[in-house]
Amino acid sequence: MRSSRSHLILLIVLQVVAIIIYPPVFFGRAPQAALLPPIMLLLLALALAGMNTGTLAPSSGRTALNLIQGINIVVRMIMFFPNLKQGDSWDVFFILAQLVGIGLSWYNMAKLDELPLSELLFRSKKSQ
Repeated sequence: MRSSRSHLILLIVLQVVAIIIYPPVFFGRAPQAALLPPIMLLLLALALAGMNTGTLAPSSGRTALNLIQGINIVVRMIMFFPNLKQGDSWDVFFILAQLVGIGLSWYNMAKLDELPLSELLFRSKKSQ
């Protein structure tokens, strides 16, 4: 049971990293984009809290977590091509951050689907 809990914590950390990995310079060029990571983190926290308090069923919580990561992928792809260049040169840090963020989100979605629903909860269900 211990390894499944540490696996879940690692998966959540990877989800947070996938959401917040942006080069700081990008927010100087597009300040409105600075709202995206906090909103996505709030949605992630609400989904996790809902799953672990019983407000959300584990299957609904997994769907919510996958939706958040899917939105992250779509938003990053929308921002990718218009922001490839900063001035006359390629914005390498932005390109790498976007690719890593997309890759991590994709990985998280695949791993969430592999986990049994009981392993998505921080608390273990007590046997009756």
